[in-house]
Amino acid sequence: MLRKKYDEIQETLDPQRRGSRLWNLANQYIYGTDANDRMARTSKMNMIMHGDGHGGVHHHDGFINVNGIFEGRFDIILTNPPFGANVEESDIILESDTTTDEEAERLYSREFGQLYSEAQAKVRAAKGKPIASLFELPKNSTGKGIGKIKTEILFIERCLSLLKPGGRMAIVLPEGVFNNPSLAYVREFCEDRAYIKAVVSLPQETFFSIGASVKASLLFMQKFTENEKADFEKKRNAADLAIRNKYMPELERETARLEGELEAARLSWEPTKLKKAQLELRDYQRKMEKRIQAESRALLKEQFAYPVFLYAADKVGITSTGEADQNELFPHPNQPPGTEGKTCLEVYRAFIQDPKLFLEGRA
Repeated sequence: MLRKKYDEIQETLDPQRRGSRLWNLANQYIYGTDANDRMARTSKMNMIMHGDGHGGVHHHDGFINVNGIFEGRFDIILTNPPFGANVEESDIILESDTTTDEEAERLYSREFGQLYSEAQAKVRAAKGKPIASLFELPKNSTGKGIGKIKTEILFIERCLSLLKPGGRMAIVLPEGVFNNPSLAYVREFCEDRAYIKAVVSLPQETFFSIGASVKASLLFMQKFTENEKADFEKKRNAADLAIRNKYMPELERETARLEGELEAARLSWEPTKLKKAQLELRDYQRKMEKRIQAESRALLKEQFAYPVFLYAADKVGITSTGEADQNELFPHPNQPPGTEGKTCLEVYRAFIQDPKLFLEGRA
């Protein structure tokens, strides 16, 4: 009986047998896309050589839906976007971006149904428009409509949109995304859609060997489930209402005073006085809205609080010249001395088990 059961399990693990668990994993659940043809071909060949599926790997713009890669599809996303490049308003969706092989389209239509059809229709409807028009973040970057935007910023939104509710992602990002005041809108975009699970800071020289000098970190996020999203929205609305109520008497009083001055300026028929009164009212309303939004965000963070794991790594397995090095990120044959049982992964697991130990400084 044991032998029979063993043979049955082996059949489910045979990667060469169509329909086995490993065959399904390799051929139906792994997808990838790269705008660089060489990278896509190298990835396909690497997977073939390891007996893995490769049909889900595409040479295609990662910002645009293709075959099985579309919104709400993935449980896990791993990506290392290019740093420093921009998506310009002149970068538009081409006819070739919307064309799909008929056989592949029939295959994916049968497999994914209406979701796939809607995803393809969305891309076709945007043909000739800027790629950035598919995203929300470019509209928030300048407040003046779609302009150029950093590639890595669009990657964040793209990955979050590709995830299923509750899905997880890991992305390599330049340090500026985490601390640049001008990118606060990007951080808030993430906070409004997902839990920030962990940030792992990498050494400055991590990517020197491939010509990138920017300091980077790993960001791990988990997209809200529908219930978590509803809870977040409820708390955000409550925080906003509480702060608006706090400032309502002052806002009404000062607005009434400034509107009175504006009306008096209109009656005086003095253009300079009128313009000054208009500017004062507009500036006051903008200042107050900015203050309300800032305080609402701070209150929301108190009411929707959760622990975030932070780790600064010194050794991540590669030297500045690209050679193998000690690695403290996970249990490894070449760990730095003194990190036995204390690698980043092991510390993270302990953190997840009991964050209070870390918050209280007892870990």
